[in-house]
Amino acid sequence: MPGAAPRNAAVQAAELAVSAGDCRRASEGYAKAVADLRDPRIARRAVEVAVGCSHLPAAWQSAQRWLALDGENVDALRAAGLIALELHRIDDARRIFADLLSKPDVEADRALGDLLPLVTAGDHAQAGWMTFGSIVDRNAIDDASRLALADLAIEADNYAGARSLVESVIARDADNAAAHRTLGLLLAADDQTEPAIAAARRAATLDTENQSFAVAEVLAALDRQEEAHVELLRLLDNEALRDDAERRLAMLAMQSGDFDEARQRFGARLQRGVASAESFFYLALLAERRGDKDLALQSYERLVAAGGGLLPRMRAASLLIEAGRRADALKLLDDVPVSSRDDIIDLPIARSNLLQDAGAAKEALAVIDAALQKHPEHPQLLYQRAMLLERGGRTRDAVKVFERLLAARPRDASVQNALGYTLGDRNMQLERADKLVQQALAEVPDNAAVLDSVAWLRFRRGDARGALPLLERAYRLSRDAEIAAHWAEALWVTGDKAGARMIWARALARDPDSAPLRESFTRLTGQKIGADAKP
Repeated sequence: MPGAAPRNAAVQAAELAVSAGDCRRASEGYAKAVADLRDPRIARRAVEVAVGCSHLPAAWQSAQRWLALDGENVDALRAAGLIALELHRIDDARRIFADLLSKPDVEADRALGDLLPLVTAGDHAQAGWMTFGSIVDRNAIDDASRLALADLAIEADNYAGARSLVESVIARDADNAAAHRTLGLLLAADDQTEPAIAAARRAATLDTENQSFAVAEVLAALDRQEEAHVELLRLLDNEALRDDAERRLAMLAMQSGDFDEARQRFGARLQRGVASAESFFYLALLAERRGDKDLALQSYERLVAAGGGLLPRMRAASLLIEAGRRADALKLLDDVPVSSRDDIIDLPIARSNLLQDAGAAKEALAVIDAALQKHPEHPQLLYQRAMLLERGGRTRDAVKVFERLLAARPRDASVQNALGYTLGDRNMQLERADKLVQQALAEVPDNAAVLDSVAWLRFRRGDARGALPLLERAYRLSRDAEIAAHWAEALWVTGDKAGARMIWARALARDPDSAPLRESFTRLTGQKIGADAKP
């Protein structure tokens, strides 16, 4: 075939491994083959195979070879840069993407329009912000690129960086509605109520077509649920906005703990055939929350039969595990169609969680170890291994895995935080634990989990009062049940028992099945939470 890459024995063996589904042998075979060849087409194929197989070390090796053979190729630079981000190789990512953006035939705004959404939606937003936030000349890009960069900063939990970008857009174009909406959400995260609402109202006024929901979004972010509800009811009268407004009302009811309204609204959407799969899923979830496990399981199984993805399978599998039907639960995950490279990693993690929940800790670890054989040194799998070890009471072994991850990813805030929290929660190496979570906070200053870790270590060291403002901010950013449990406990210890009870009540309304909330309430008050989940 004209234009086909020349083949040798090593390449043919690698392709045979691809055909056989042997990802590791295919990825490593190609990486070894391209080291001895000078054909960039084979190097490209080697990268494609390794990335598709989520074999990151082989992908990086092959990408470096591709760059060595064809360093001016924009596709090679793009692929190598994205792999560097996944590996948290920040210096390499900066060098590669700076080289790409400096190419005379590369238009920066177009390139960023392609790259930034990929990075923002992925699992490496922090690495992306550390890279693009430092290499992009903000004076040389348009407003759309600045707002895309701001979205990346938000996803990377750096709201100051995002606000700087958004305000620079407004300074250049005071009528940019999208910028005012984002500013409103950032101000809401900082609990600046009136300026946040004013920014949202300006966005909605400037662009009635695309920013109609800005005010409701900001009110919800400010935890002013009743006002958000009223605003959405107002928008419900607009025929063009009705479906979206109704969905938002249903979701707001779910988040507020008003499960009756949520059930009514999702039911109405289902009857009208609007987003039927989504409505059916939430109705199943609501059935599960009110204790009707049989109906919930039947609903999830119907979604699975209709081609539902991993989420309904996981909910169904969890209910089957709870009912003692372990084999049926695991079979649901055996049958999941792998539709993306994310599934390759997500599936063994999901399976290991199920086994851990079923009390099969050794089997759960075996699933992750088998996945690591296929996808060596994959950071998500190593992280999951550490978490399983910690949940199984093997803290020292978990710490060793986190240390291994940290050595490979020294500025990865999620790893710093996980290791620091684990050490601190077990009263091990408290000074180092504090240093690690503080380093994580410097990288992701608006990350709720990291704020919680910093606060919880303060609490552990006897400074419950100093932990309170951090816990309040962490909860406001996340509405996370475990963070609420920490906040309530700190309030209780400082003597604010009424405040603690209020936090427990609000958080349980949102998440009535939360084990951390129930455990902390019972442990501290000596009382059990009633069937209505209210303390």
